[in-house]
Amino acid sequence: MEATPFFIKYTDYFIEIPKGIYELKRLGIIFDFDGTIIESFSNRIESHKKVAKLITDFLKKRGVKANFKTILEIVIKTEAEQEKRLIRNRDEWWKKIFKELNVTNISPDFVTKLTNTYWTILRDTSKVYEGAPELLKELKQKGYKLGLLSDTDFAPGWKENRFKASGLAKFFDTYVVAGETTPEAKPSPQPFLEILKRLNIKPEQAIHVGDSQQTDIKGAKAAGIDAVWIDWQVDPNGNKYGAIVVAKGFPELKATLYKVLGIQN
Repeated sequence: MEATPFFIKYTDYFIEIPKGIYELKRLGIIFDFDGTIIESFSNRIESHKKVAKLITDFLKKRGVKANFKTILEIVIKTEAEQEKRLIRNRDEWWKKIFKELNVTNISPDFVTKLTNTYWTILRDTSKVYEGAPELLKELKQKGYKLGLLSDTDFAPGWKENRFKASGLAKFFDTYVVAGETTPEAKPSPQPFLEILKRLNIKPEQAIHVGDSQQTDIKGAKAAGIDAVWIDWQVDPNGNKYGAIVVAKGFPELKATLYKVLGIQN
């Protein structure tokens, strides 16, 4: 008998589950990293402060009048603007700041130092979401193949560095850093197809879990993979790229994901 559509409620969302969705045999779960299984946003202020301090001291040494609070505000504003445009190369952020300040002839080594400082602090202050290790362990015990698919930090090696430092690498069968492992980053389907190949599963056998509509959900759908969207902010645009279910934050993810997988929680 053909399954009929029905609705399930997750917080403020009603998501229509396509016909037959639970009859699919899921073999693998693909997770994004930042904002999905690790909280790396609230502590970015510590990275901002250190970068702002380095820039302030650098400018003062060059005889440029600089105020730490003002530079910090510029750093925070620049990140917000660049993230909105999906420009995530930190080197370019600092160059933009110096351009705004009319400061020229900046050593590439100093720009690299700012970027490495930013990522070092973020690595050391990021927190794994409560319940993430337990969820990953349970999925592994239930026989699911687990893959991590995250975009490059535009500083070669840093995403792998942060992933391994999180303590979560032991749960995954493989990982792909889109933009490093593959030429193209999300939302290109290329990295999604690469991790499917490494997991040795087909698109219809996988679920992708991510927090970004623009990169995770759009990219997964382009590769033919059903996606679970973690919507932290209750996006006013709604579920515009067609995630099959939506969880409001990590606390709702397990129940949401298990419902899709047909697992009794």
